Amino acid sequence: IMRRPPRSPLFPSTTLFRSVTGANGQLGYDVIKRLNALGDEPVGADREEFDITDGKATENYITALRPDVIVHCAAYTAVDKAEDDRDTCRKVNVDGTRNIALACEKIGAKLVYISSDYVFGGSGTQPLEIDAPKDPQNIYGITKLGGEEEAKKCQKHFIVRISKFSSSIICIVSRMSLV
Repeated sequence: IMRRPPRSPLFPSTTLFRSVTGANGQLGYDVIKRLNALGDEPVGADREEFDITDGKATENYITALRPDVIVHCAAYTAVDKAEDDRDTCRKVNVDGTRNIALACEKIGAKLVYISSDYVFGGSGTQPLEIDAPKDPQNIYGITKLGGEEEAKKCQKHFIVRISKFSSSIICIVSRMSLV
């Protein structure tokens, strides 16, 4: 397990230490890259470090690392394949998020959970309010909504719903982890 890196000289007043799950995925990789560009030194974690679907492994990893913030980018994102692999999708997106949230809560860390617009019905043409009715139409959306509910088990949680991957999303997620 990697230990906390030294504080960044570019952010001497910043005392937050960040970790990013799903570090080898597109979003996790880009969030780490963006935070590095800001002078931060987040610790990336992926399956090689711990299996988020294993509650004890997740707790052990996170309590040993003791980050102040976890940006939870790890997810089952193959939307079409999820229909045929429902169990794995649910384990990663719901159970994995529960494990991350409980570990964050245990050590007092903040959780930034990356969700999806798939939690909505998909028929709207206007921007939605944060409390708009949820109506996921597929297993991916159902499990991301379930992940949102699990993320709330961490008192200090933020839920970021994204509709498509872009550099502006990376900036938003990176800024959320600075809070």
